[in-house]
Amino acid sequence: MTSIIAWLDTSADEQRRVRELIALFAQTESRDELGIGQIRDVFSDALFPGTSVIQTRARYFLFVPWVFRDGAQRRLSGPKLKAWTDQRERRLIEALRQAGESEGLIGRRAGPAVKILPSAIYWSGLTRYGILTRDAAPDQLQRVVAAGPADGADELATRVQGDWAPTLPAPPAEFPESVEGGFAMPRHEAAWLREQMMSAAPGTLLAHLLGHTDPPDPDSGAPWEDTACLAAPTDVRSLLRHAELFSLAVHGAALLYNLLLGERYESAGHTRVAEPADSYRDRIDEWAKECADLAAALSAWDRDEFWSLVLRSNPRISLATRLFVNAWLDAICSGRASAVADDQVLRDLVARRERQQKKGQSRLSNERLLRTWSGASGSAQLTYRWSQVRRILTDIHAGLGHDAGA
Repeated sequence: MTSIIAWLDTSADEQRRVRELIALFAQTESRDELGIGQIRDVFSDALFPGTSVIQTRARYFLFVPWVFRDGAQRRLSGPKLKAWTDQRERRLIEALRQAGESEGLIGRRAGPAVKILPSAIYWSGLTRYGILTRDAAPDQLQRVVAAGPADGADELATRVQGDWAPTLPAPPAEFPESVEGGFAMPRHEAAWLREQMMSAAPGTLLAHLLGHTDPPDPDSGAPWEDTACLAAPTDVRSLLRHAELFSLAVHGAALLYNLLLGERYESAGHTRVAEPADSYRDRIDEWAKECADLAAALSAWDRDEFWSLVLRSNPRISLATRLFVNAWLDAICSGRASAVADDQVLRDLVARRERQQKKGQSRLSNERLLRTWSGASGSAQLTYRWSQVRRILTDIHAGLGHDAGA
């Protein structure tokens, strides 16, 4: 049966979450097979507000408003504005391709025929950072009414009243048919974007990293591995510690789920994925060593504070999810990580949770889905959008270094 995800009157934030869900289905290691995505998102949004797993490069935060502001200045609004900007975004994609940009290019494979355009991916962030000044869908934007200069004001003081931040830098000449610099940001653009983001997200890890003198460590696989993150203020580090311990602990549940799949896969006689059970037993052993290294922290973890933080941000997390997570954390924080692979209570806990979550789509119950298993279903450790955030921050810091001596 074909599955259709559609939205009519949903908010921009809800639309972003649906797009992220669609994108995650294409990333087999990042799927939320055990239903902990709401907790993951609490930490992702608290640490890095305005970001998402499908954002790629920082300059899109300027590309998109440039396209829409140009359309509004042409007196377009509503569906006409949306149709016009759709074509302009596709021209932008082709211009970036022709310029040789590939890393982080939306539409790198499909080109202008790509289905999800940059505006759909960045819209929620544009609103969160005050670049788009009101929470409105693209076809709800208004045409611009030009405001003439006040008495004595020069041309540079003239502002255009519309839906976009009035201080938005001007686009390069001939944009979007050509894009001077590609994804590389000039200093004035990077400084402006940094200020918008910091002003909109004060006291967050994102703001700390934007204000830090150095970009993130290029090889850091998670925020708790990054030098600048570990130098954050105390309250931010406390939040990050909760995120780290949760990520570490529940990674074992994801690995155990994949071990169960691997065992069933082999028992069913499937061979396309080579020896998955042994592979996941090895990964569980490595994970258990990480838990042993942080045994004292796991044992002392203030889980009442953890849940208070999570539920304050999202009180809609179900009782079933809380019961599952608590049962798993009870085991891991009490030192049972080393025996996870053969702990029948924990094996049953994970299997039951997956069947409750996925029902007829459970790979543990559905032979057809088991046969098509890729070898990884939600096996990656949670890093709270770090790879995307690191890339965006690196772009901004690189831009701030442009013409620094001028």
